[in-house]
Amino acid sequence: MIHSDTSDKIDEYTRNYLLENFNTPFYASDFSQTHFDTLMQDLFDNFTQEKANARMMRIRTCIEEHFLDLSQICEVSIREGKIKVVKHLQEGMKTLEEDKAFIDFSNVLKNIVNQKKEYEIQSYLLCFPEDILEELFKSLSSLPLAKDKARLRELIRESLEGEFALQTRDIILFLRKKLYVRYFVEMKQTSNEEKRFLGMAPEDLEALYKKHFPQGFEDTLLEMAPEVISDALNFSHIDNFSFKAKYIEVFRTLVDVAMVEYTRSLDEESVRGLNGYILRLHFDSLLYLCAQILVEMVMKRDRRADAFLRFYNGDTIVNKAGKNIKKPFVKDEKGNNWNYSSIFSIMTQASQYENQHDNQVKLILESEQQHKESKQMLSQSKQIHKKHSETLSLLKDELHACTLVKESLITLKSPSKDETSKLNLKRQEENRLLTKHDTAFSQHNESAFKLDNAKILEKNRLKQFNSSKLALVRLEEKGKQLELQQDNIFSALAKALIFR
Repeated sequence: MIHSDTSDKIDEYTRNYLLENFNTPFYASDFSQTHFDTLMQDLFDNFTQEKANARMMRIRTCIEEHFLDLSQICEVSIREGKIKVVKHLQEGMKTLEEDKAFIDFSNVLKNIVNQKKEYEIQSYLLCFPEDILEELFKSLSSLPLAKDKARLRELIRESLEGEFALQTRDIILFLRKKLYVRYFVEMKQTSNEEKRFLGMAPEDLEALYKKHFPQGFEDTLLEMAPEVISDALNFSHIDNFSFKAKYIEVFRTLVDVAMVEYTRSLDEESVRGLNGYILRLHFDSLLYLCAQILVEMVMKRDRRADAFLRFYNGDTIVNKAGKNIKKPFVKDEKGNNWNYSSIFSIMTQASQYENQHDNQVKLILESEQQHKESKQMLSQSKQIHKKHSETLSLLKDELHACTLVKESLITLKSPSKDETSKLNLKRQEENRLLTKHDTAFSQHNESAFKLDNAKILEKNRLKQFNSSKLALVRLEEKGKQLELQQDNIFSALAKALIFR
């Protein structure tokens, strides 16, 4: 006869022994015969071999349930003192290595859940630091997808949603190497004339905002926004209805995270009121940014983003609840409808414009440099020509003086020996001067020719420089029109994103 009191004691002892020796991160299939023999010897020493062996089914159940508590499903069989533990792989895991990694990951998640109070910024906002996020990534390092950070984030996101029992409007955010979890909070705004947020008047919130926030806060918020949108509202993964259901809470999470360091001294109600106030200030800018990011992804030929944009065509569809939904057009303030093709066309032109603008600026810089070089060449040509002109002028004067002396000596009827000698010297000097004059004259003419060419070149280069600048002005006029059209598209698309 098996006594229930003894059975309960053996059950309790076994469970405590397993908790003490085989807790996280121990893997079920590593539970060996040696481990089992050591456990049984302890049971023999404390309860006798006969009593322990008589309760082998209870011991087997304790082992299975122990690993089940560690998120590990296994099947334990014990026959004639020999144990066999067969670990069932987690769904989607193909190997023991992958399964072990996922178990480690699950255990890290459980620790995070158990310690979540430590990471509360507000009662509805948790912030897990970089080391926690790295621990999650590290636990999955042996998986094939370990190098794909985007897929790892999605796996972590899905797992956290389960562990934290998150609802549709709760938000998980990966931002600046930290992990944020924000629970949905009803942010009611009364509809009276004062438009009070959570009972706080706008002027009170404005005063709080000016007191606690720096002038550059808007820049900080909008600087963080693209990373938040890419993470929580990624157009490669989200559809139009999911975006519509989620975007407000994502924006609120962004605002909460951005204002954390400025609101530590404020009570929670004031923080929530400021959240609504700040979001109202920057709501249009955030939606506009969403529209920009969507179009950028379309231009990169992202298929899901492509389908997202094509949604806005005015057609009527039936939703999952069987209700007719009229899809909006992308309509600008002037009443112009923009469809996928027209948006793509304008953005293509804008992209081409950017290339043309860059090329034209490059051409201006090149033509400016060429003009500078031609001016330098002209200046040098002027100096050279001036030098040759002066040299030629001096030689002319010397030659003229020499010729006068020679002519005066020739006219003498009975020149003396010295005068005859002097005449010969003057003739030799004249010949040398004539040779120098011919060379100088040739150099003078050549420098004059080069000077004329340098003037023509400088004039042409200046004309090219001015023409390239004028072409840029005309191109930028076209760019302004394209920029205006892009702005119309982004503004219209921002409104379409939140269609009713």
